[in-house]
Parts: sequence; structure tokens; C-alpha cells
Amino acid sequence: MTGVLASVWLAVIVAWVVFALAGWVVAEPASVWIGGAVGVAAVLLFRDTLPMRGMVALLAPFGVMLPALALRHIGAKLGLPVVPFSGVELAVFLVVYVAFLASAMGVIPVDVYRLGYAPLPVGAMVLAVCLYGLATGNWFLPLVAVTGQALWVLGWGSSNWFDYVTHVLLVPVAGIALILRAF
Repeated sequence: MTGVLASVWLAVIVAWVVFALAGWVVAEPASVWIGGAVGVAAVLLFRDTLPMRGMVALLAPFGVMLPALALRHIGAKLGLPVVPFSGVELAVFLVVYVAFLASAMGVIPVDVYRLGYAPLPVGAMVLAVCLYGLATGNWFLPLVAVTGQALWVLGWGSSNWFDYVTHVLLVPVAGIALILRAF
């Protein structure tokens, strides 16, 4: 099942990239259709090619966050009601996530990443994210956290919950979003 899920996530990521590029030339509804068609075709027709395998090697594990952000962005461009992240939320996330990555690499002597293997800490983190979503009215993060937990419990990929709900590409994405808000 993980191969099918990786293919679906890859199709979503490719569709989002093509959607974003096509959006410079055509309107949103057409760019969504173009992105979707290219994403599905790329995965169905070119799955075993070097470029597609390279994308999987670069982006894996996909987790839930990257495809969810891509779908969220597409939905927002189509006019769906999406609660944006505030600049403070993005800045706090960026600082905390860089510290998390530093701890996972041994730069900081506390290894937070190992908590993602244990059911009780994962349950507590998912509950905390859900309470945050309840407090802010933004259900995107709780949806990602719960979906990640469900996939983690089912064993559809990594044995660490953090691999489902985070990705190293979130650092440049959050950084770029903060920079764009400054201008």
C-alpha cells in the first residue's frame, strides 16, 4: 500500500508544481486541470523513469504535510475558504522546526525525533495539535496530525510519526512565505 500512497502523493506534488507554473499563463481552473492531468500522467506513464525516481528519492518520505499543503494551496486559489497561517505562526514554526531538525541531527543534545516512535508521546502531540486547531479555528494542522497518526498506526510507511507530519522542505517554504509577507 505504501507504493500506491507514494504514487498518489507524487502525483499531487507534480500536479501542484505544474499548477503553479501554468498559473502564470492561464487562469486557475484551467491550471488545476492541466496540473492534475500532468501529475496523473507523470505517475502512470513515467513512474519508472529517472526523473520521477529522482523526485521520489529527493522528497521521500512524502508524509501527509507536503501533499496536504499542495492541495490546500490549490484549493485556496480556486476560492475555497482557507484560513491562512499568520506571520507569527510561521515564524514560531520555523524556529521550532529548525531546532527539531538540529536535535534530530545531534546538534542539540535532546533527541525529540525519537518521541515519534512511541504511542503515548504521539498521542499527546496529536491531542495538542487538535487543541491548537480548536483554539485557532484552523483545522488544517489537526487534519494533517490525525491523518499522519492514522497512517502511522496502519504502518503505511515510516515507523516514525514525524515523517508523516513534517518534511525538511517546510523550512524553505515557511521562509519564503515569511519573506513574501514582508514585501
